[in-house]
Amino acid sequence: MRTLATTARTATLAAVAGALLFTGVAAQGTAVAAPQAPKDKLTVAGYRAFLKTKDVKTLKAFDKLPKAKQQKFVDYLQSPAVQKAYAVRAGGYVNRGGHNEEAFNKDVRFVADVKGVQKVAGGARHITLTFTATERIYGVPVITQKTVLSYQLKGGVKAQKFTRSVTNLNGAFAVTPAKNATVVVTGDNISATAAWNAAPLYKSAGTATITKRQVTSTVNVKFNAWIGNR
Repeated sequence: MRTLATTARTATLAAVAGALLFTGVAAQGTAVAAPQAPKDKLTVAGYRAFLKTKDVKTLKAFDKLPKAKQQKFVDYLQSPAVQKAYAVRAGGYVNRGGHNEEAFNKDVRFVADVKGVQKVAGGARHITLTFTATERIYGVPVITQKTVLSYQLKGGVKAQKFTRSVTNLNGAFAVTPAKNATVVVTGDNISATAAWNAAPLYKSAGTATITKRQVTSTVNVKFNAWIGNR
């Protein structure tokens, strides 16, 4: 009888332990979150639900598209080829800014806008370059990365400041800063670099994180701004 009781008790404990492991509860009573596998594909309905929580204006623009274009729109969002190709540059004078666009195809465009402001005060030139890089599908912005570089120029570069921000309405990739931004000064010239990681959220978007660099640099009175894979 003692042997039978011991066996029954052992079986009961094993069943309880198995149940705890199955439900993701550790023996100490701490909840263990089971890893969530990425979903297969972003759908039109899934993207609409995403936009409802992010940006109503973009949702309205998306809803105005014909059904066939809505499907192509969502296919572009989760295309690794589109994200890898995302690159554009603009150049010009620091007091004027510049604009440029690169076409991935007739539906997808990459846009670079640089606003340049220069003021003279206290014998110094105060310069601000705001570089906005945007990925657009059917004219609708889905990823917008902005950097702002400001500095003073008087006997060399002084009081430099560099900030970055992102508005991500893609839905298939999570876009986050990759590392600390860097600023390099050489005489009267300056170069500032931000980096971004685009991590896939769906199997259809691939498995690799795609990294981009966003750079604003100056040589004398001219600037060069670009975003790309280099």
